[in-house]
Amino acid sequence: MTAVTLICSFVVRTGVEGQLRALLQDMLAPTRSEPGCKVYDFYDSDCGGRLFLYETSETHAALEEHMSTPHFKRLEKTGGRQVKEPFEINFINQVLTGAVEL
Repeated sequence: MTAVTLICSFVVRTGVEGQLRALLQDMLAPTRSEPGCKVYDFYDSDCGGRLFLYETSETHAALEEHMSTPHFKRLEKTGGRQVKEPFEINFINQVLTGAVEL
């Protein structure tokens, strides 16, 4: 089975930066304790109110399970009111360079 990695970006609505930041920080502990979670990190940026989650789940099923948890549902419901535009989710794959050919 292949791990699933994604980056989710949020453009924060002016005046609620602290609320969204706290909501995303509150996601860290419960998500990291989920059985299928390999990585779950929260990043701030210097790009004018952009926040990011970087996540790797062991499988697509583990990601789907994460998306059904109460803490994710709270993010979906509450976080939607704190952003200027919809969450942007990008599934990513690592690009290996310099690999040795056999």
